[in-house]
Amino acid sequence: MKSTKAIAIIILFAEFLFSDCIDLNYDQCIQYAGLCEWNQETSQCENIGGGGGEIEHGPYQYQYLTESDGIRISSLYNGALLYYPQDAPTPYQTIVLIDAFGDEYGLEGWAQFYASHGYIAISIGNFDRRLRDLSSNWDYEDRAIALLDAIKTVKYEQHRNLSPLYGVIDTTSFAVSGYSTSGGGAHTAVTMDSTLKTAVLLNPAAAFLDSLNCPIETAYYCLREEHLNHKTPVLIFAGENELDGLVTDSDSTYLDMWALVQYNYVPETTDKSYFESAGQGHESSTYPVGPVADYSLAWLNYYLKGENSSCDYLIQEPENVSEFITTLECSFLPSFDLNDDGSINISDFVTLLISIINGDGLIEDKDFNFDSNVDIYDLLIISDYLDNQ
Repeated sequence: MKSTKAIAIIILFAEFLFSDCIDLNYDQCIQYAGLCEWNQETSQCENIGGGGGEIEHGPYQYQYLTESDGIRISSLYNGALLYYPQDAPTPYQTIVLIDAFGDEYGLEGWAQFYASHGYIAISIGNFDRRLRDLSSNWDYEDRAIALLDAIKTVKYEQHRNLSPLYGVIDTTSFAVSGYSTSGGGAHTAVTMDSTLKTAVLLNPAAAFLDSLNCPIETAYYCLREEHLNHKTPVLIFAGENELDGLVTDSDSTYLDMWALVQYNYVPETTDKSYFESAGQGHESSTYPVGPVADYSLAWLNYYLKGENSSCDYLIQEPENVSEFITTLECSFLPSFDLNDDGSINISDFVTLLISIINGDGLIEDKDFNFDSNVDIYDLLIISDYLDNQ
């Protein structure tokens, strides 16, 4: 009797891990009501849409490229929409996105949002398991590999002569993002590639295939603290009521894979934020609207563009949250060491003074008061710091 129950759990768990909602029958669709809903008109199970409100785009117009425009074709993901800004400051930093299931249009709203704020944003599609080799499944690691491969596609544009992005891409600054199961894929990606600058995880569920530490009841998938031992900054979104439709008494195995567990498993020495939207469910971050959009943009500006002015915003509790936790601290005093001699003293003051007088442009990143100018007011800030030592 016990073995029969275990087999049933494995089958149910595996079906969800490797299926789109459209693959599920009515009973399975109802089982995963937090992710899927039954369409009575079409008699099909469909992905749940979420969000609400208007998307507030940034100051830049944007365009997009597809494989038909000459971007790299990949066998590791199913199609791509590469959005890019027009007339924004270069070089462009990049975020790669993937929806929980379905094609490259799933997170198009997020891609357009980021592009309008000066980023390259490439949204990629999932593979339906029926379109791949029958010996392979589309799981969290597959999604991670897809995200990392899409970075190669963006880098290819840096050197493609006919690309509108030729020569204007920052090939050292990339972030990954995914929704739900693909949020888990994005979290997996940062454990595979330490060069990633950050990850934005939209209501993520994560599990690792680990036959040594995970039980047979979950097909050897689970999430343990050691799986998320990484140093890459992560922003994790969740909804206050998220687990209500996702975890039931008959499916408690899924409980320990969601956002807050992931946040707790990431080391305290890693920059991380947990943003739980009040009154929202699993769809709380599917669209870039309201505080979710504002916080995500500030997060990218800080970790991809190095805009220190965003840090103070990021450590403040956002509006409309039921819970907010962060390890992020804002301290930029080491930047006063302008001559890189390991100490902050009058020599650094003189270095900044001479550079301002000469207008040599070597200290453009020393805008300590964030007024977009490096001038006497920045000298006064160093002077005050030295006086108070």
